[in-house]
Amino acid sequence: MKSNTAGKQPFLNKQIFWTALIPAGIFSLICVFCGELRANGSFAALSWTDLPLFLLWTALFTAVLTVLFALMNRQAQRSTKPENLFSRIVSNGFVVFLFLLACWVPVWLAFWPGHFSADSITQFYSYYNEEHSSHHPLLHTLLLGFCMMLGIDASPEGYATNGLALYCGIQMVIVAACVAYAISWMKRRGVPVWVRLLVTLGFGFSPFFAPWTFYSQKDVIFGVLVLVFCLKLVDLWQFDWKWWRIAGFIVIAVLMMLMRNNGVYALLLLLPFAIWWMKGKRIPVALLLVVCAGLYLAANSGLTALLDAEAGSKVEILSTPLQQIARTLRDDPAAAEMDTEDVLGTLYWDVSIAECYDERISDPVKWPVDYDLLDENIPGLLSLWARMLPAHFDTYVEAFLTQNLPYLLPGSDMYTSFDFTVEQPEWFPIEQTSYLPKLRALYETYDETMTFAGIPGTSLLADPAVQVWLCIIGFAFAIYRKERGLMTAFVFLLAIWFTCLLGPVAIMRYLLGLYYTVPVLLGCLMIPREATADAAAGETDDTSGL
Repeated sequence: MKSNTAGKQPFLNKQIFWTALIPAGIFSLICVFCGELRANGSFAALSWTDLPLFLLWTALFTAVLTVLFALMNRQAQRSTKPENLFSRIVSNGFVVFLFLLACWVPVWLAFWPGHFSADSITQFYSYYNEEHSSHHPLLHTLLLGFCMMLGIDASPEGYATNGLALYCGIQMVIVAACVAYAISWMKRRGVPVWVRLLVTLGFGFSPFFAPWTFYSQKDVIFGVLVLVFCLKLVDLWQFDWKWWRIAGFIVIAVLMMLMRNNGVYALLLLLPFAIWWMKGKRIPVALLLVVCAGLYLAANSGLTALLDAEAGSKVEILSTPLQQIARTLRDDPAAAEMDTEDVLGTLYWDVSIAECYDERISDPVKWPVDYDLLDENIPGLLSLWARMLPAHFDTYVEAFLTQNLPYLLPGSDMYTSFDFTVEQPEWFPIEQTSYLPKLRALYETYDETMTFAGIPGTSLLADPAVQVWLCIIGFAFAIYRKERGLMTAFVFLLAIWFTCLLGPVAIMRYLLGLYYTVPVLLGCLMIPREATADAAAGETDDTSGL
């Protein structure tokens, strides 16, 4: 293997500077605007005097990112080192799998049998009563409901404890297997051993990841399938399209989309970028992604027909417009005169939408809506929204940004973080037992403060905005390196983020795909260039590491 030291670039260069300047400038702009919004609740106090602050932040962040990118670029210019026994062991999929379970199971025992709340209880009743709705992913509803009923039927008392434990155990195995696959994948692609080890230790010892493994919401399995899907996206740009590689890509893509409804929207947002960057294979990659979306739609339609599932309410897609209208009427009640067709009076016949407004979550403005009259009044509602927009543009922007501050500005308060409650299904009790109560108390404190054991900086590990900006930074450096596969993977993560911006609330679990995937992709940015070329030439088998 040839050394790459002869052609090393200078430590700093103009391209690295400009690569750092753009995300630094955008982040500084967000800090100024959203910082003002977080402090004062509006943009009213913004003025030209904030310009020096913006320039100062831009200069500071540009300097930090320039050095960071230079260090990452220097790492990418290093020669690859042969694998030794230690590196092979710590990156072996089976070893990583067992290590992760050893780290996560004690936390599970502290919260036995797991978490069961919010959407989980709704999905359980949907399965139990055979009254399915496509509002929640049907495949996940079937998996959760089947596990719960299996445990209930096996319990002499009819308790759901073992059913919840069964689901959480299956989910923990899936999460550990996907992360182990990712570490093994990193080894085969030439990621330095210290990066692999750091990522593995992060997944195992970070207080953030363990609680999600026994959290019965749909977001967890979706999140780790996003991780595997992104790695297979990278492979499309690096390797020849063998039939088994394409088959695996399709299977993972369809399963991922079946586990969360916004997966298909993110895939469609990815489509133009993938076509643009896949030079020489633009038609094949377009067909591949369209086939994935088509198979998902066919599978989901089949499940819908089989289960006679009802369509979810369209009120979900109105989360942002309803929030903006509510904030407008709260700040300017006279704007109600624009509702000449009395659309709001029809949909909110017993309550005022302005009184329901909660700047952090849109559910309070959605729940009072008369769902029976919603569909026929959507055109009128959107027309009202459009008429209010010109005169209340700043209020619309404030409503959108205020709800999404946790996705944009690090350190912003979230509506909720973890949810350690167990909602009891009627007739089927869930018995909670903490086999490690001191560990449970430590994690409950972590949930309240997002700081683990008083260690400074641990709150950033759980901050969704940090994950978003790490993704943007990684995307910028991938562009610098012209790594189109990694560029595509980062864009897919940002597409998931974009769909969440239009959702009902900004919380961590919606972005779990980023939490699982960003550390792995950032590690891939430090793959030595010669390792990338060698991997592509060697056509390493994807299944060899597990």
